[in-house]
Amino acid sequence: MHISKCRSLLAVGFGLCVTAQSVNAETLRLLTWGGYAPKEVVDMFKAETGIDVEVTKSNNEDMIAKLATTRGGGFDLVQPSQDRIASAHAEFNIYKPIDLSQIDKSLFVASMLDATMKSSMYEGKAYGVPHVWGTSGLIVNSEKVC
Repeated sequence: MHISKCRSLLAVGFGLCVTAQSVNAETLRLLTWGGYAPKEVVDMFKAETGIDVEVTKSNNEDMIAKLATTRGGGFDLVQPSQDRIASAHAEFNIYKPIDLSQIDKSLFVASMLDATMKSSMYEGKAYGVPHVWGTSGLIVNSEKVC
């Protein structure tokens, strides 16, 4: 399979930003949060493409620091929170825009794809697509507060 198609498949599977380095045809270096690259998905990608995936787990601050230090190098795909894409790119120039013509948009909930593209937009180009979504709940015992 052609490497740009492989990159697109993984981007759809993981919803990642493409860093400034090109994809190595033998190993795809992924920088992501713990639990965001399930072994089953990584194994399916390897089976379909023959490309190994090297997963490095991190958080937003460490991802940005690593990429800023290396000027976007060291990883092929990264997965920061969507609100940390455009601002980090504006400051450090660490990502490449996603070629949306290579992505089957029907695989996404349209409103989520639009919102993610909008929030990861920099100089008219999208740098992110959605992968996972969730909320953090807060429960307050009103008898104990105020």
